[in-house]
Amino acid sequence: MMQFRDGTLLVYMSMAPLALAFERALECSIYRRFPFKRPVLDLGCGDGLFAHILFTEPVDTGIDPDPKEIARARTLFSHHELIECQGHAIPKPSGAYRTVFSNSVLEHIPMIEPVFREVHRLLAPGGRFYLTVPSPLFERYTILNTVLESCGCAGLAARYRLFCSRVLWKQQHYHFVDGWRSLAIASGFRVISAREYDPMCICLLNDALYPLAGFSLVEKRVFGRWVLFPGLRRSVMRILSHSVDRMLNRSLNTGKGALVFLALEKGDSI
Repeated sequence: MMQFRDGTLLVYMSMAPLALAFERALECSIYRRFPFKRPVLDLGCGDGLFAHILFTEPVDTGIDPDPKEIARARTLFSHHELIECQGHAIPKPSGAYRTVFSNSVLEHIPMIEPVFREVHRLLAPGGRFYLTVPSPLFERYTILNTVLESCGCAGLAARYRLFCSRVLWKQQHYHFVDGWRSLAIASGFRVISAREYDPMCICLLNDALYPLAGFSLVEKRVFGRWVLFPGLRRSVMRILSHSVDRMLNRSLNTGKGALVFLALEKGDSI
């Protein structure tokens, strides 16, 4: 069984932009409520930061199609094994894993049904698939969209949402909980838990913080990491993290949000 790290919010705030840290800290809090039986597959591991912060030990396998992200993940030693491949064609035998998780990944893949089927194949009987994905509210809970809609500029707001989704975030899919649940069931999964998180107030806060992440984005592209001096940043963020932690914990109980979490279990067939 994988062991979870304590104090994930402060660690994230010391190693990533605040907007990313707040969202990922919410997800860490949700994942901690579920068992991660080994072997574990991280589908769309990216730079490995999420796995590095969530767990106290390396994940068994991480896969990602981006060779640069795979190279960054190797520097964190967040996975025992890293494979550059697509999510619908993972070079592992059927039933190789007891847990698969995919954090903010599936929305970027044009054809996600083959990925669901591949995860079903890779899981052992009774294996779990945990995933986070956006709902249609994600593109609406931004400051500019809110202002434009409030001013009656529905057409301009729609064009702005499309620009954010396709150009800035490169997202292909938005579904409410029922839509994501239907996709999972069609691929042979049984839904253990389904919920929304990341309420409007947190989304608007993150949107306001995005411009501050510009320097961190340059650092990642040049040096391969968001923050050059995480120890120093951790000292600066320590006091702030206590207030933010309380705010995020309260937001988890709102029951409505722009992101969706699903806990799925492998069924007998698809």
